[in-house]
Amino acid sequence: MKTQFYKDKRFWMPILVLVLFELFLQTGIYKPMLKKNSYAANINNILGHVIEKKDVHNPEILIVGTSVAYQGLSLKTLQEKINGKGYKIQSASIPGSELIIQDLAIEKILRELDRVKLIVYVGEITMPWVSQTHLTLPSLGMLGEFSRLDSFPNLVEFGYKTFVPKDNPSFFERHKANFMIKKIDYDDWAFLVFDSIKYRRDIGNFLKDPTVRIRYVKNKYLSPNENFYEYENQNQQKMSSYSIKNLDDCVQKTNPNTNKDPIPSDSDFNHKKAIYDTCALSKYTSPEQNRTAETNLYFKRLAIIYKKIKEKNIKIINVFAPYSQVIDNNLGGAGRLQVWKEELEKLNGPNAEVMDFRNAFSGLDSDAYCYDVIHLNQKGAELFSNALGDYLVKNLDRLMK
Repeated sequence: MKTQFYKDKRFWMPILVLVLFELFLQTGIYKPMLKKNSYAANINNILGHVIEKKDVHNPEILIVGTSVAYQGLSLKTLQEKINGKGYKIQSASIPGSELIIQDLAIEKILRELDRVKLIVYVGEITMPWVSQTHLTLPSLGMLGEFSRLDSFPNLVEFGYKTFVPKDNPSFFERHKANFMIKKIDYDDWAFLVFDSIKYRRDIGNFLKDPTVRIRYVKNKYLSPNENFYEYENQNQQKMSSYSIKNLDDCVQKTNPNTNKDPIPSDSDFNHKKAIYDTCALSKYTSPEQNRTAETNLYFKRLAIIYKKIKEKNIKIINVFAPYSQVIDNNLGGAGRLQVWKEELEKLNGPNAEVMDFRNAFSGLDSDAYCYDVIHLNQKGAELFSNALGDYLVKNLDRLMK
């Protein structure tokens, strides 16, 4: 009976279909069809655009960071500022990216761009206090878009719990660690190995309304982005429309589930929700000013990135972006900036280049230049970009030596 069961096509056909489906996804044919602005799609679109444009825009200056840099800096403005210096600037900033993602992005970009001499690292002053030890779903989604030969070793190097060996491991445990088959989170393992698992949510979203996805892909190919930059902030909405006093007030005024006040005419539901999401996240983030286990892990990971960059004879400068005073009053602080400066001196020496633009909106209503608590709107991006551009113009001759 068992032999007959295994010979039955009702047993083999589903398995064959699943194997063929997995092989189809492994070809990469599905990647261009990923949901617009998803974490996975952003990796391919942002890095792919930079590489695609290298023949016409091969930069000497590369910006690295998260959505703070992605939305907060206008590459068009920065390029216009430094044109007289004869250099080109580009960005590999990726929204929502942890340091492991930034490291992989830098490695991928620098394999293609051979003229980079300066990296502008746009840091977020709060990030060292929220370092993750386990992979989050967004990070998994982005990690899955890089080569497994690159991403798997990085998980070990960056100290994620999924791959961290025990204290005083036995010979057998060390052996398993080398091949990354020891005690792991098998959900994460399966996600990173099998594209049919990795893309299951995206495919489900596609099947709910294929016309939306097909229209997006069609427009992307019929109207390609001819600019050297992949994104330019066009957001006109501003936090000041809600007259927010502090984080508690922010949560109360923008909670989409409980606040029924009319949405201001210069805002919309998505903007209101974005403010709420960033306020709620900030409200429940530790305001600790001193070093913690999380800060130690963060700077250990940042040191890995900086070491690789320096080995390529590329200089690094560090920049802090401006953001809403609502978050600065709660999660900024002299203690955090001091930790940053001390750690950057360890990484880059006593003359570490640190430019603090958090006060770029000094004397102004900062919320008028912010889309939400963390991200700038178009006016804010222009102001920040002009400030950074002026700094670069004054210092590029020295920095590019």
